[in-house]
Parts: sequence; structure tokens; C-alpha cells
Amino acid sequence: MKNHFTITISDVHGSRHFSFKQFMRKFALFVVMFIFLMLAGAAGVIWWLNQEIIDIQDKRQVAEASYQAVLEKSKHSYMTLEAEKRKLQSQLDNKSKQIQFLDQTLQGLEDLIGVKPDEDELLTDRVKIVQLTTLEKQIMLEDIPSGRPVKKYQGVSSSFGWRIHPVKGTKEFHRGIDYRGKRGDGVIATASGTIEYAGYHKRSGYGRLIIISHDNGFKTLYGHMSKLHVKTGQVVKKGELIGEIGSSGLSSGPHLHYEVSFVQRKLNPVPFINWDLKHYDEIFKKVKGVPWGSLSQVVQNRVQQVEKQLLLRDVK
Repeated sequence: MKNHFTITISDVHGSRHFSFKQFMRKFALFVVMFIFLMLAGAAGVIWWLNQEIIDIQDKRQVAEASYQAVLEKSKHSYMTLEAEKRKLQSQLDNKSKQIQFLDQTLQGLEDLIGVKPDEDELLTDRVKIVQLTTLEKQIMLEDIPSGRPVKKYQGVSSSFGWRIHPVKGTKEFHRGIDYRGKRGDGVIATASGTIEYAGYHKRSGYGRLIIISHDNGFKTLYGHMSKLHVKTGQVVKKGELIGEIGSSGLSSGPHLHYEVSFVQRKLNPVPFINWDLKHYDEIFKKVKGVPWGSLSQVVQNRVQQVEKQLLLRDVK
């Protein structure tokens, strides 16, 4: 046949003839079948991958639904805790106001009827205080609030006692001292202690507020700040920078509100601000209601314990 090749294979059984045209036809059929199988395999893989995607999407939806349920439950628990916290804080504020009112009333009655502390007890306290060494006095000045809470002193805008509130316009008892200052001026701790609270306190009106708990029942409060440099639970040293003056909360302008208290009783901060080694004994005459003799005895015991430990170490 013209234009065709014929291949003949002969053996003992006979001869076989293969046409080149027939070979090409089979080869083409093989290629078509191969491509078909490849496409079928690819289609199968694609279907399997789609099923995997659908399965993953179903699992994701289940996970998201579970997450939303847990989130809603957590939100509900958080809101419940916050409500309970606000309730307890309200009760605590009310009790603190009652204690403050009763304390002021009691002081007024004592002054009115002329009641004074027992003279023998005052004499005993003075004897204990006089016996303090310079080291023991320095320790008391370190642990009990003393000195100014501001780095740059620019005067006092409001003192301790009754006044007309600059924002509300009502007559109220001012439980601390307001220091003038510029926004960003440094505020320092007046004694070593632990940060009891550091955050924004809307209820009190003090805005960004820090409360430091000191040894022997003393606390100091720093209000209306613009920035806080410490966190709740942090230990601070006397003179350490804790924040910056501002005008947050119920305030008419940049200043620092500063308070000193002893066992929930608000004290006039002035004697503590002026307290130093040079004028060491003056505070004991001006600040009543604080067992200075007992506090000095505590300091003496601490120093003696340290001295004994050092002595034992040297002996070993």
C-alpha cells in the first residue's frame, strides 16, 4: 500500500504483519486514555480537597460557636464581678465617710469638753522617742510619710480643712493638700511601701490615683495625675518617681491632691511634710492619735534584730 509502512515478523509459527498506520492509531488511543485517567485522577483529588475544606469549615464554625459561648459566659461573669465590686466599693466608701465624720465629731467633742490624752502615756511616749538613735530616726523617716510629694515645689492651692469645692461650689471638708504644678511635673513617694491602688478612680473624683500602703498603718494618696509610673502591688522606695501631675478627674486645673492617713483616719499632711531630722520631735506634739512611742519601739526592735543577726554571722 502506498504511503504506508508494513513491518513483518516471522518465526516458526508463521508471520505477523503490523501496519504503521495501525500503530499510530493505537498510540493515539493510549495517549487519550492516559490523559483521561490523569484528568479523572485530578478531578478526584480536587473533590477530596473540597471535602477537606468543607470539613475544616464545619469544624471552624463549631469552634467559633464554642468560643462565642465561652466569651459570652466570661462577659457575663465579668459583668457580675464588676457589679459586685462596685457594690462593695460603694459600701466601703460609705463606711469610710461615716468613720471620717465620726472621727471629726469626736475630735470636736474632745476639744469642746477639754478631754486630753493621759499625760503619763504622753510622757512615756516622749521618753521612748528621745532614746532613738540617728539610724532609728532615719528608718522612721523612711517608712513613715515625710517631706513633699512633688519634685518641683510651686506652692499650695488648697489646705487641709473646710473649703468651698472649686468645681462643685459646695462646702466640703478637704482631706488633704493640693499642690500647684504643671502637667508632667514629677510626683514622688513620701515613704517606702507597696502600691495598694494605681488606676483611674472615677467614683472618688480623683481621676488617675495612687494609694501607697506603708508600714505601721500609714497610707498616702496621690490624685488627679496625668500619668502613672507604677502598678498595683509594686514595691516603691521613698523618693521614687510614681507619676506626673495632671488634671484628671474632678479638677479645675493641673495640681496634685495629697493625703496622709493612719488606720483610716485622715491626718493633716503639713506636720509630715515638715518632718525631718532637724525638726524630728515637732511632729509628736502636733499629730495626736498616733502611738508614736509604740512605733518607735517597733523600729528599735527591728534594728536590734538586724544587729543580732549581723553579730551571729560574724561569730560564725
